[in-house]
Amino acid sequence: MLIDPRRLSHLLAVHRHGGVVAAADVLGLTPSAVSQQIRKLEEEVGLPLVERTPQGARITPAGHILVAGAQRIENELSEIAHDLRPMSGAVTGTLGIGAFQTVIRSVLLPLTAELSTTLPGVEVQIKETDEADGMGDLRAGRIDLLMLERDTAPGTPPTGFSDTAFIDEPWVLLSPENAPRVETERDLAKVEWLRLAPQTIGYHAMQRIVSSIPQAHWVPYEYINYEAAHALVRAGCGSTILPSMAVRGIPLDGMRVTRLPGFGFRRILVRHRKGEDRENSATGQVLTALFSWVAQHHEDWREATG
Repeated sequence: MLIDPRRLSHLLAVHRHGGVVAAADVLGLTPSAVSQQIRKLEEEVGLPLVERTPQGARITPAGHILVAGAQRIENELSEIAHDLRPMSGAVTGTLGIGAFQTVIRSVLLPLTAELSTTLPGVEVQIKETDEADGMGDLRAGRIDLLMLERDTAPGTPPTGFSDTAFIDEPWVLLSPENAPRVETERDLAKVEWLRLAPQTIGYHAMQRIVSSIPQAHWVPYEYINYEAAHALVRAGCGSTILPSMAVRGIPLDGMRVTRLPGFGFRRILVRHRKGEDRENSATGQVLTALFSWVAQHHEDWREATG
């Protein structure tokens, strides 16, 4: 029995995508070309590998044996390519990023999907963390990059570390849809404010903004995470200040988003050990990719908030 390994990729695509037509679309071939390769593979094996049913293609028991072998071959080839990359000058390694929810959702997840193609030798691991725990991980080498958030001046990083400005993201006012409209900063006096836990960065932004109001009106609701803020605002309990990423991509039914220049920005920084951002290192390559991605997409959350 002589099996042409090049045909295994066609069977594997049928298995993964549930049919000949879908496999053909992924492989960039016609369905008849894929079917022809499957038939030739069946002739080589001497057994049926795919059954055509009204519900689509079904892999036979013999086909599953070949699929398992094809997956092992695919994994072996991937490991070989990974081992060869350093010899060709390609960057390889594992890189950990500690970050908070909104940056993970709006920046890191879309970026890492692109990195699998642009930096195939680098495995990016993402960990949701706060600054205190994240610094412990950074010092111990468990992560390589740490995302930080600030409302005012970024401050001085600890000895041995560097902070790089990453994103200046507008703060926005999230209000119930039936609340009085805020057109200028003077209108903030009409706002009924939700309370925010003091340990959060939004607390500092809100205190800064509310400090200009002679008599702020606070309601008896307090939150920590943004999902709770959305629920409270949608229920008409009050208004709050959020970073624009926190309202990007969510249903805004029952809510209104307002931007004013006086709200300022949430400043997002990237912290890493000094000297680890060399151009030929995994850290340096991922940092370059981060800033390139933001340069291409930085208007997304601005446009999303009007």
